[in-house]
Parts: sequence; C-alpha cells; structure tokens
Amino acid sequence: MSYMDRLDRSAPMPVKHWSFAGLMLTYWCNARCASCYLCCGPHRLEEMSVEEALGYWESLATAEPMGCRVHLSGGEPFGDWERLVELCRRAQAQGLGPLEKIETNAFWATDANLVHARLEELDRYGMGKLVISTDPYHQEFVPMEHVRLAARVAGEVLGEHRVQVRWRDWLKDGFDTDRLSPSQRAELFASYAASGRDRFNGRAAVELTRGQQLKAPIEFADYPCAERLLRSRHVHIDPQGRVMPGTCSGIVLGHACREPLGDIWRRLADDYASRPLTGTLALVGPAGLARLAEATGFVPQSGYAGKCHLCWDVRRYLVGVSGFSDELGPAWLYLDH
Repeated sequence: MSYMDRLDRSAPMPVKHWSFAGLMLTYWCNARCASCYLCCGPHRLEEMSVEEALGYWESLATAEPMGCRVHLSGGEPFGDWERLVELCRRAQAQGLGPLEKIETNAFWATDANLVHARLEELDRYGMGKLVISTDPYHQEFVPMEHVRLAARVAGEVLGEHRVQVRWRDWLKDGFDTDRLSPSQRAELFASYAASGRDRFNGRAAVELTRGQQLKAPIEFADYPCAERLLRSRHVHIDPQGRVMPGTCSGIVLGHACREPLGDIWRRLADDYASRPLTGTLALVGPAGLARLAEATGFVPQSGYAGKCHLCWDVRRYLVGVSGFSDELGPAWLYLDH
C-alpha cells in the first residue's frame, strides 16, 4: 500500500467561508525583491483587465454563502494608474461593495502634489486603506524617501488610521539598501529574514533561505497546513483567474475565469481531501507531501529553513509531474526567480 493510500481522508474538516480576497491586477512590478513569494518583476507582463477584475469582484461580492471584502494588489497595481483608477471608479458606480485597501511599494510617490491628487481620487472612489510595503528588500529598488513621502501625505489625506505600513520600524529607521555591497546586503537580508516576518515561498525560498538555520525534512513531520489552506478565509485571484490561498502562492484551488467563486468554494469544501496536493498538505503537511513525491523520484535537500521552504521545494518538483499540474501554477512561478 502506498503512502498516499494510507492517509485518512475520511475525517471531516470544515472549509471556512472566504471573506477576504485580493485581486492581483498584475505580476508586473518595478522591483524584483528577494522576498517576493510571487516572483514579480519588471519582466512579468501578465495583467488583469478592468472587465475581468470587475467580473471577479462581482462574483466575490455576491458569492453564496460568502460575500468577500476585496483588496487590490499585484505585483504593483500603481504601475498602470489609469487602469487602477478606472477599476475603482467603475466598481463604485456598479455598487460592488467596499474596496478595503490597495497595496503599493510607493515607487511612484515622487512628488507630494502627485501623491495628494492620486490618494484624493482613490478616496473619492471608496478606498478604505492604503497599504505601503517597506523593508530591506523593497529598498533595494524603491528610494526610502518615496515611501516616507507616501506615508506622510496619505496620513494627511486619509487619516493615520487608514494608512498601514509594513513595516513601521523600517519606515522609521530604514535606508536604501542598494547602497550596500552584495555581501553586506546578503548579510542584512539573512538577518531580517531570521526575524520570521517572511514566508519562504517563491523567490524568497531561493534568495532568503541562504544563511538560515536548516532542519532535516523529518523535523517538519506532523505539521499539517489546514489552517492556511482551508481555514484562513483569505484567497487571491491572479491575472489568469487562478484562485490561490492567501499566503500560499502557486497552489491553485480553482479558476475564477471558468466558474463562479461560490461554486469553487463549494467544490473545495466537498472534495479537498481527494485532491492529491491540497488534501495531502491539509492532512499531513509538507513532510507528507515530500514522502508522496519521493515515490515519483523527488530527492529532498538535506535541510530546510522551515516547512514552507520544504513545501516549495516539493511543489517545484511536482509542477512537472502528471496528476499534480491542475493544482499548481503558473508553471513559470516555480522557475522564474
């Protein structure tokens, strides 16, 4: 009997309703951060049209038994300002529900008047919060002065309670890390990653695990992923309509371009346990998935920085294995670091 056959997939495990969803308007980003779990960068041209975004937004707002709050992300959604503002304007006009937040790295915040005008317009069209990303990885590509300008003006326009900065300690004391030598930057990144703020998926699984304390795969046994995959209430929809768990890039729960979001959720609730990848991760975690993959030729590394690092390594192998490709994608995400 194979390892997969020995898994108990009969025990009920409720899948919580999705209540928080991000529309990834693009994989394009001006930055190519070492921490990016979506492997975004200037070379990625995939994008979601306004019509597609409105369709997904309506599906999220009306899906039974859910009704999701929506945020806009990327990549970098401010990379195409006209598309971003048109989407917000039309969503408000169609009564699609509140826009909880928009995420940005503030690369565009070059002038106080520009920042003020754009945020006033987004406020008029219903944006709840502005979320600004700042850390050593972003500041390799985005000047710190742009981040501080965006945060200051956003506080004036929106009120401080509507400005979220990740992370505020770096906003206060951070600097442009492109000034560092490669060795100094690597040392800073390793130290920052050791704080536990970063998820070792995507590019981070390659760039940020160097210099981390590694543990043998067996150390991550008995760490199932049901909370993140099935109970977090949070999903993302990428430019091609792939529905992914909020923090697990590259795992596909369904395709919003093919069926309504409510139907995708109900199908997941009904059959997640029978899905080779999602079911195995939910029930026994990445160590169990590794054992399953070993039967098809996967050879684990001697050590991993965490269970997400192990999971990424296994999935990077399985994306090319028959029987798993439907639950993994886009394929380039596992190769483009």
